[in-house]
Amino acid sequence: MKINSLAFLTSLALALPAILPTATGAAAQVRKDVSEYAGRRCNTPPRGSGIIVGQFSGVDDSPFISDGDALVAIDRYRCFTTMSECKGWLYTMQSKYTNAGAATLARCIKR
Repeated sequence: MKINSLAFLTSLALALPAILPTATGAAAQVRKDVSEYAGRRCNTPPRGSGIIVGQFSGVDDSPFISDGDALVAIDRYRCFTTMSECKGWLYTMQSKYTNAGAATLARCIKR
């Protein structure tokens, strides 16, 4: 009995990674066609409003001083109607503004 249950658990552990990526693969897709100007500028919406808020804070090289001697802060706060659009916007922002260093804040939250 112990050998049968051990064999079952081993086969389940080996089969599980093959099953899970297909089930969650569609949910993990991020839109890559979202502009950095997507969403709308807004103040902090009240809790329970259902509005998706995207926040990004990072740095970029200064356009005036080259060779990474000066960094410019990039802070953006946008409101979205869907989480997928917000995640796509974050992907765009992280792709565009992380050359000079990692982002200090990058998140989408539902208010």
